[in-house]
Amino acid sequence: MTDKAAAAEIAFLGRLCGIAPEYCDNFGGRHLTPLSTTQALLSAMGVSWEEPERRRQELSRRRLGPWGRFLEPVQVLAPSSPGRLNFFLWAPSVNLPSPLRIEATVQGEGDSGQGLDWQEEFASPATAASRAVPGGVRHRLELRLPRELPLGYYELQLRVEADGRAESGRSRLLVAPDHVYFPDCLAGGRRLWGFNLPLYAIKSAGNWGVGDFRDLTALLDWAATLGAAFVGVNPLHAPAPLPAADPSPYAPTSRLFHNFLYLDLEQVPEMEFCPEARELLANREFQASLARLRQGPLVPYSQVFRLKFRVLELLFQAFWEQHGPPEAPGSRRGEEFAAFLRQGGAILQRFGEFAALADHFQQGDWRRWPEEYRHPGNPVVAAWARERPRQIHLHQYVQWLAAGQLQEVISAAAHRQGLPFTLYQDLALGAVAGGFDTWAHPRLFARGAAIGAPPDAFNPKGQNWGISPIIPQALRESGYQLFIDVLRANASAGGMLRLDHVMGLFRLLWIPSGEVAGQGAYVHYPARELLAVLALESVRRRILVIGEDLGTVTPRMRRELGRLGVFSYRVSYFERDAAGHFLAPESYPAQAVATVTTHDLPTFTAFWQGRDLSFKRQANLYPEAGLAEAEAAARQSDRLELLEALKSRGLLPEEAENPDPKVEPRAAGPAEAEVREGVLEYLAQSSAALLEVRLEEVFGWPEQQNFPGTDMEHPNWRGRLPWSLEEMARDPAPARLAARLNKYRER
Repeated sequence: MTDKAAAAEIAFLGRLCGIAPEYCDNFGGRHLTPLSTTQALLSAMGVSWEEPERRRQELSRRRLGPWGRFLEPVQVLAPSSPGRLNFFLWAPSVNLPSPLRIEATVQGEGDSGQGLDWQEEFASPATAASRAVPGGVRHRLELRLPRELPLGYYELQLRVEADGRAESGRSRLLVAPDHVYFPDCLAGGRRLWGFNLPLYAIKSAGNWGVGDFRDLTALLDWAATLGAAFVGVNPLHAPAPLPAADPSPYAPTSRLFHNFLYLDLEQVPEMEFCPEARELLANREFQASLARLRQGPLVPYSQVFRLKFRVLELLFQAFWEQHGPPEAPGSRRGEEFAAFLRQGGAILQRFGEFAALADHFQQGDWRRWPEEYRHPGNPVVAAWARERPRQIHLHQYVQWLAAGQLQEVISAAAHRQGLPFTLYQDLALGAVAGGFDTWAHPRLFARGAAIGAPPDAFNPKGQNWGISPIIPQALRESGYQLFIDVLRANASAGGMLRLDHVMGLFRLLWIPSGEVAGQGAYVHYPARELLAVLALESVRRRILVIGEDLGTVTPRMRRELGRLGVFSYRVSYFERDAAGHFLAPESYPAQAVATVTTHDLPTFTAFWQGRDLSFKRQANLYPEAGLAEAEAAARQSDRLELLEALKSRGLLPEEAENPDPKVEPRAAGPAEAEVREGVLEYLAQSSAALLEVRLEEVFGWPEQQNFPGTDMEHPNWRGRLPWSLEEMARDPAPARLAARLNKYRER
């Protein structure tokens, strides 16, 4: 075979595996997928492409698609219509054997799930279509359920016998609504507003150097008094164990578990029965350490991590002595912990093992452990775990505390007057390559690739997020269980859930290891089935779903998300008309969240002052000459236009004047409060049902939480807000701003 023919086969195999042959960026540029990228991504998926014979076998198998098997791994059913299931029966010829004897069982999720058992015999079944397959023909047949099924997940077991031959198989059925949950509080065109804030950056008199769940409860109280409808926070996922170089909440070790740094340890019940912990807290040196942790412009993650875990070990020891081991609990609280372990099941056991192994090897990246410990199914891991139950239970105890305190926050919010939503949570796109999720699910994740974003206006070099991609076909074969579990772990009943980079339900940019983002290629995902799971979980938990649809978004994605009822995420910087002018408030879509900025973009103060542009020059983030000058000129034009828009609506004092276009804005100092608050009121007038006000915009903070594409140059995810909770509550700015917003947004 010639090199050209082999290249054509490899490219075709890539398309069958979901690798897009090309894509268009935000500038309209067309990017073809290099053959080397296709080869690298096929290897990352575990697909054989190098040896010609195995490559042809892969091509033959994947060409058949659903015709290559008796049952597909997943089928989506609508609850409003009679259930019809497809199966593909093998026969030696185009003549369908008769009669067909069918035995089927449909069992709902859990022990108490609804079930169906029935048998049928088709004397002369009608075939919808047929297709030749190796050794014979497969006939696509339709099986009608004897009755409709309520919303939920079901397992179908099907056996079909004909002419002395039998085929059997299993399939997960998704009986899903055609729309995500829509809350009553937004019925009739009502419009609400609320806060979004970086919990880790909150200062208070009582926390230990990082914002905690007690601070979050206080913030919910404060927001309710101002007329806000919700409070949103950064992802609360479990961070990588120490040593961890990246504190990003969007690069967790796992999205299935919580970040124990947010625990308020002084509220843990074991504190009452642990004299060692109480003595430690009362120690003058310990209190001096806490005072130091509360100071400074950056969050001291490693110090907080060590200090909190030191106390948690003491509290766990007190728990063990007071309530006994979970295998033989000696009290009601001990029984509650044992129940938590039973409910958490195998994945909670795995998490305890992973965390204990990370402690043992003093390394949170499992790829750097000894080879025999890199797979959770290896017997050596089980043997190691059997000898260390207390170390494993320690980490499970920590997760029990975190889950309990977070639930207390959610329960309190549900009963708080003026807050129709319990909590607005953020779901990261994935987990880091060496973290728990990839260790616990080795067959689901690709190796040798990371996901990111192509170049755009704010990130001219593109982005590599260091997140391991999930292999689409492997996720489907698993029945989407990890996606289901992740949604359940992060969607609080009666709340809101924002999916970071929601386009990942349709496609993700995979970047081969060692390559830049521009050498990546998009890989497509089974969006219809993923959206069905999202809709089902949303309705079950009464969750309003927001999709962060920024970046390279195709019209089809927006249509599909809109049809499902997912709220769009509209950032004012990007909302422009065909001529490039800022969009008028009434032109915003109703099914949307309007906001000034995001954690990955400059705050309004930084935008107004051009601080982000100065930083990009210093960090050499412009890949081409002239881009810095062009962006500076465009920013100056944006300032002038924004001022005109605000003045035209009476949102600025009469004496406000346009800045001199020849003069650079100040390099330091806050933006004028009148301009900043005017922009927020401008968005409050919009048609968008929800307005998100980031805490940085309330007080005019210029520091950006995260500057994509940087590491050492910018203290990403470390910046701490300069005001404490107590100072913010006394400041008149929030009440002044709330009064302006409440004119347009109902309380």
